[in-house]
Amino acid sequence: MLWKNPLELLTTLLLGLILAANVSAAPKLNGLSMHQELGNEQFIGALYSEALSNDPDSLINASLPARMELKVVAPGGLTTRRFSRMWIEGMAINNNNDLLTAQADNMVKFDGLFKGTLAQNDHVVFSLTPGSGVDISVNKVLLGNIPDDRFFGMLLRTWIGRVPLSSGYRADLLKMGDVPGALLSRYESISFDPARVAVISAWNKPKPAETEVAAAPRSEPARTRPEPAQPAARPTVEAPAVAVPRVELPPLQTETTTAAAPAAAEPVASTPASSQPAAEPAPAAREVAVVQPAAAVEEEDDAPVLTAQSLLARQFYVSDVLRKIRSKVTYPRISQERGQEGSMRIAVTLDRNGNILEMAWLEESRHDRLNKEAWEAVRRAAPFPPMPDSLPGHSFELTAPISFEMQK
Repeated sequence: MLWKNPLELLTTLLLGLILAANVSAAPKLNGLSMHQELGNEQFIGALYSEALSNDPDSLINASLPARMELKVVAPGGLTTRRFSRMWIEGMAINNNNDLLTAQADNMVKFDGLFKGTLAQNDHVVFSLTPGSGVDISVNKVLLGNIPDDRFFGMLLRTWIGRVPLSSGYRADLLKMGDVPGALLSRYESISFDPARVAVISAWNKPKPAETEVAAAPRSEPARTRPEPAQPAARPTVEAPAVAVPRVELPPLQTETTTAAAPAAAEPVASTPASSQPAAEPAPAAREVAVVQPAAAVEEEDDAPVLTAQSLLARQFYVSDVLRKIRSKVTYPRISQERGQEGSMRIAVTLDRNGNILEMAWLEESRHDRLNKEAWEAVRRAAPFPPMPDSLPGHSFELTAPISFEMQK
């Protein structure tokens, strides 16, 4: 074809380049991180974004294609109950009440997509296509779509929001592509078992019981059997007027420390030359003995199906508990003087009256004094508000993330 108009030729070439760029554009690896609990590897998370960034807000608010992936590495896999609770709590802590309320139905839909245990090597993907919402898949089996683009930001905040799974986990996802070669090679080498495809595909099929009931002949004699107890009517759950709390500490400031038993000694971190504190007492036995983590003794999934009402009740209850814990946390003065920081996570089980049944470490910092303060803050905060009537069960499990950070 002969082009008579050079301007027309140039315009055509430019349009072709633009189209080619749009077609070839794809999210790039922004960061890669291993999530652990008590030193036990759980999964490797990967964050992909079309525009690399080390700023959490830029990644969360970007209207660009993005993707979150995780590959399970825990030998026993992840039960639906643990997996669901991780996202529900993470969204409750990192998103405001208005957004939680607006997205309640989508959160219920998301939770209902996972109908079985995630096995070791399973590959979970949350993919955002602006204008088309979020696709959720496991082992390349599409489980469903959340049509609201904002839902991806809610999920992403659980990883890189103000209260992430851990501060180290968030930092590794914000590396702008500068990821450890060994971890990347390991991540890329993980392949799911092909036999799992059929298992995951079955999650989208009706339960056998439902099929059998639908196909049962009407001529079958009626059987006398007790009717299952019907749950009590659940009152409407309204969002509190305050924003969802973040279990973090206020900026560094002068404080008055109340008299208490001497804190357990810890290894001395690098101490600023300008502030040499007095020698600490000899190490003593820690009062906060680590109990078996809840994840290791967790029963098989038997939790009732979530509704928008019960999910919001759970999230707002988590917020109330964490708010009370936050009010009891004090940054030890000697830790501030030494510039010691740390993040920790404690699994807490409450009875219906808000009393502590069990506590277990999920993540500790390397500073014993900070660990002790976090543990004691949870104990001081008890008893907590009673469980709402809309929440079923005899107990309630949640994770309390606590972070000690110096003022920048």
